Amino acid sequence: MSKKYRNTIILISLPLQILVIQFLSTKPNWVEEAYTNKFYKSLSQVLRIVFGAIPVPVGQLLFYSIIAAMLFWLFRQVRQMWLKQVSLKTFFQRVGLAAVGFLSIFYFLFTLMWGLNYHRQPIQEIVDIRPRKVSTPELKTLCRELIRLTNQSRQQLTQQENQPLILPISHDQMLQEAAVGFKVIAQKYSKLMYTYPAVKQVYVPQLMSFFGIGGIYFPFTGEANVNMDPPNFVLPATVCHEMAHQIGFASEDEANFVSYLACRLNPNPAFQYSGNLMAMKYAMNRLVRVDSVAFKQLERSFSPGLQQDLKKNREYWESFQNPIEVVSDGIHNLFLKANDQEEGLESYSMVVELLLAEYRKNRLKY
Repeated sequence: MSKKYRNTIILISLPLQILVIQFLSTKPNWVEEAYTNKFYKSLSQVLRIVFGAIPVPVGQLLFYSIIAAMLFWLFRQVRQMWLKQVSLKTFFQRVGLAAVGFLSIFYFLFTLMWGLNYHRQPIQEIVDIRPRKVSTPELKTLCRELIRLTNQSRQQLTQQENQPLILPISHDQMLQEAAVGFKVIAQKYSKLMYTYPAVKQVYVPQLMSFFGIGGIYFPFTGEANVNMDPPNFVLPATVCHEMAHQIGFASEDEANFVSYLACRLNPNPAFQYSGNLMAMKYAMNRLVRVDSVAFKQLERSFSPGLQQDLKKNREYWESFQNPIEVVSDGIHNLFLKANDQEEGLESYSMVVELLLAEYRKNRLKY
């Protein structure tokens, strides 16, 4: 193959892939049945069986290795240009082609191994709920109920109200017991079945916090990677969120909703509190935007212990605020929008629509 022909293939492959994905995004039923429920389900289970048996986070090690290799390659190209072994034009041609080639390969593998799940049927078709536009009165009712559930589930864990909660569960136990909630859900909704766990703690979790990341799913190995450094009362919901990604729920709002269900239906009260807390925070964050007076009124119903927990979590993340986190959020926002999540980072909070639909259906009673 000639160099010119190879370069042409590299340059046209990425836009061609994008066109194919745009076409498939109009076929959610086909994606659901042919891709998510057959190809992806089988592939992800095989990956979790293989890499779940390895105690170290293979995906994370692979990620760092790729970054190191790319930086080394770029250093060599810069060195050759600096020593005038290649011209500036040749340098930019090489770097440009390499970037397009890498993005093309990455996009192909990412889409094949997970990304098409962004275009599956919406979760409301699976759990039989009907989201609609959020009204302020309904939102206040939802917030009131979630605050009650959060206060109640915290009291089941401790009567101490003057200090932040430390869940009576180890990180390893948390990772092992997370699948229990999914098993309960799957009795009603088979597509939420989770098998062959492959959830691992990340190396250097403070680095993840520095970038504002609580967890990440690595589709090339099927592993869910969780940052275990934040306050442990938020971790069960994070673990279940990443597990939701593993079983094909790519959209952040849907992963949050599945996480909430998995936590609420888990018999361990540590999971119940974490799930209620997550849902309550999203609902209250939505309320403060539309009715700050109602927000302040409902905020007074937080138990002293809940206030302590929220303060601890807020102070934890504030301690990692830095300019790089802003860049990281910007990249994540673009990534989500590129994968048909028009709201970008705001898609996380779209779980409120799903929570309200669930509330209308059964008043959050399980």
